[in-house]
Amino acid sequence: MPARPPHHVTCLGVGDGHADPQRGHAAFLYEFGPVRVLVDCGEPATRALLRAGFGLDTLDAVLVSHLHFDHVGGLFTLLQALWLSGRQRPLVLHLPATGLEPVQNLMAAARLFQGPPPFPLRWEVLRPGQPVPVGPLTVTPLPSSHLRVLAGRSGRKHAADVAYSFLLHTAQVRVGHSADLGGGEDIEPLIQEPLDLLVCELAHLEPPALFARLCGQPIRRLALVHLSAEQWRQRRLWQARARRALSPIPVCIPRDGTQIEF
Repeated sequence: MPARPPHHVTCLGVGDGHADPQRGHAAFLYEFGPVRVLVDCGEPATRALLRAGFGLDTLDAVLVSHLHFDHVGGLFTLLQALWLSGRQRPLVLHLPATGLEPVQNLMAAARLFQGPPPFPLRWEVLRPGQPVPVGPLTVTPLPSSHLRVLAGRSGRKHAADVAYSFLLHTAQVRVGHSADLGGGEDIEPLIQEPLDLLVCELAHLEPPALFARLCGQPIRRLALVHLSAEQWRQRRLWQARARRALSPIPVCIPRDGTQIEF
């Protein structure tokens, strides 16, 4: 396998919540030099990791943006695979506070490890704006209105639920990862400073309004992911529109398995 660039993301799953034979659910493996961080773990992230040539023991941390199944549905299979593959290295799992107890309870009900975890597994609750160190990498969770907007549409109230975007940065590079958003205003905290790469979802946004917000921003590269089923069918059209609206920012709509250098 050719040597990978020192900083890049492998798009393990670029799909939205719909089942799609071409797209897995949301999962993105970021590599900052030797540090490997998995952002979201939609199904089938474990198979996608293996197909991309990654060993399961190389993950340093997993970050879950929110508890919708297209972002967390593959987590339990991943943890089982780590156990069965004989992983020994520690792993840190970062997730929203409301997800901690339910995830742990489901693991216990499934008797996932048949006892205590065979490798050091640390749980960390994400806090809005509180930086998370992963070696030389810093990940800052930024709250979005995604769950609040959906709750408002359904008439249900879930005040404690928080969805997160992530700012991932070292001394050399800065990457913004939107996960799921409630509206275009949620992108603003990610673009306060120049970005080497912005990975932004499209399914829950009005694309023209998003392009207007991003136009002229200091973003070196933009990847549009998590397209709705209809947007995915018209992805060539949306990519062309984004490129026209955002020139000279390079824009791509990656497939599962695409690697993007930053």
